[in-house]
Amino acid sequence: MQLVTLTAPDGHRERWDMKTTYLALLSWYSYLKDAENSKKPTELATRIGKFVGDDIKQVHTFLVYLDGFNGDLYSKLSLLTNNDDKNTTRLYFIMKSLNNPNYLAHNKKKERERQRIVERIEQATNNDDKTLKRLIQLTKLFVDGQLSYKNMEVCK
Repeated sequence: MQLVTLTAPDGHRERWDMKTTYLALLSWYSYLKDAENSKKPTELATRIGKFVGDDIKQVHTFLVYLDGFNGDLYSKLSLLTNNDDKNTTRLYFIMKSLNNPNYLAHNKKKERERQRIVERIEQATNNDDKTLKRLIQLTKLFVDGQLSYKNMEVCK
């Protein structure tokens, strides 16, 4: 069982299992998304709220980060980018263009290159749209600078 260490702003720490953390974040995110119309959050959601705060964007970032461990998305992303932040931005825009009916092709050389990357994406995601969407969200965290390969390296 994988554990996540949560640290509150006051320094209090707790270790939760990955699935409980994800479900609590999902519940807290749902509450924050529609706080005016939703009922009182669950006890678990309230507890995790003390650790992650009530900034909905930050909570969403944590959700996407944790979701990356489900279905081995980090490994897939690593294979597609060769652990290089420079390749990540290009990959992100190629993935976003896959289901875009208004995509405009570039010159033939760039299109052949793009097609090779598209084939690798399709292979990594098994042509599953849901996996592709999750991978796009995770890749966006890298593109936006919220995650980086350098920060994720294991300390030796």
